[in-house]
Amino acid sequence: RSLATCLGSMRARALCRAPHRPPWLRAKSFSSLVMADERCPALLHVDSFTRVAFAGNPAAVCLLDAPADATWMGAVAANQNLSETAFMWPTGASEVEGLEGEPARGETFELRWFTPSVEVDLCGHATLAAAHALFSAPGGRESPLLRFGTRSGELVAALRGEGCIELEFPASPPRPLLDGVGPTRGEVALALGLPVDKVVVVGASDDLLVALPDAGAVAALAPDLHAVSRWPYRGLIVTAAGSGSEADFVSRFFGPAVGIPEDPVTGSAHCTLAPYWSGVLGKSTMLAQQLSQRGGELEVEVGGEEEEGASARVWIRGHAVTTLAGELLIPPPRTVPVVSRLC
Repeated sequence: RSLATCLGSMRARALCRAPHRPPWLRAKSFSSLVMADERCPALLHVDSFTRVAFAGNPAAVCLLDAPADATWMGAVAANQNLSETAFMWPTGASEVEGLEGEPARGETFELRWFTPSVEVDLCGHATLAAAHALFSAPGGRESPLLRFGTRSGELVAALRGEGCIELEFPASPPRPLLDGVGPTRGEVALALGLPVDKVVVVGASDDLLVALPDAGAVAALAPDLHAVSRWPYRGLIVTAAGSGSEADFVSRFFGPAVGIPEDPVTGSAHCTLAPYWSGVLGKSTMLAQQLSQRGGELEVEVGGEEEEGASARVWIRGHAVTTLAGELLIPPPRTVPVVSRLC
């Protein structure tokens, strides 16, 4: 059969199944969405931390009705070949803190994140993409609050005005480097291709945080990714003060060790950046830009109960745009439920 004939047959079958709109647009509930065609889950591509399509950081979001096998999720993520793919399934409803600090009912979901090569403990832009997928579903949500059980504990997403979504994450301020652990300042400078006196190694959390003199140096950076991949960190955060009123600080993120040469916008890195820049600038709420080729914008706020002089929580706010919605035609094999740190 010719390619044209095959494509025509596929299109005819699709039209018979969805004469006007795909299942994502026809769905009236989460269960009907993920079960639109037997056990074929809905799959979306969402651009996070942007108000316009084809900017920010793209993530895939797979909406399941039950836990799925980790090997299958990893294979799906590798096939999407995006920096992150989020997988989530509903677990019920419970009481969470409302927008004004009062108890409120919120839907709960299990949430896991995979790069093309590994599962990760925390991902900001894929969490934003997952929350956006649920908040923008036809008919909306019963509550403006979502609660996610993850490998990093409980995360809460709140729908704010004008489509803005607020994520609450644990703060991860940079810690001083231990002697003999990680690269020296000279090795960092060599990997960045910069003079040693232009590089300040601030410290590390899961990522190594390095400060440069200005935003221009961050934008022009072309690091040796092979060298970076050998360091004992998830990735490298490079940052500088903002160059104008559009941002209090700027950054870029490189994660070759986890299969991400450069991440367009990294929400989780701001769990480290926000506490650092709050201390430097003396501000609790700041505007941030990530200077990747696609670019991205975030608002961050630090606060909560302080631990050892550092803020305990980071609130990250941003917008997202869905660019693709369809079905994954290879359903997952079933597995036993995964116990998260949802509490």
